[in-house]
Amino acid sequence: MNNSIKKVNMGVILCRHCNSQIDTVDTNRIVTFYSVCDQPECQQLHSRMHVSVSDVIDEE
Repeated sequence: MNNSIKKVNMGVILCRHCNSQIDTVDTNRIVTFYSVCDQPECQQLHSRMHVSVSDVIDEE
């Protein structure tokens, strides 16, 4: 008989732009974290968002 136990990670890291799963994380409860995946479209969108925010701050 096989007594192996499969551990399930309850945390997930999702891309904030395309919602694809980037990774899972070992947590004590269900948690969702957001980051940016390696897709060029998401990287470009993320870099444009940072430029836009800094431009607004500089204008004020």
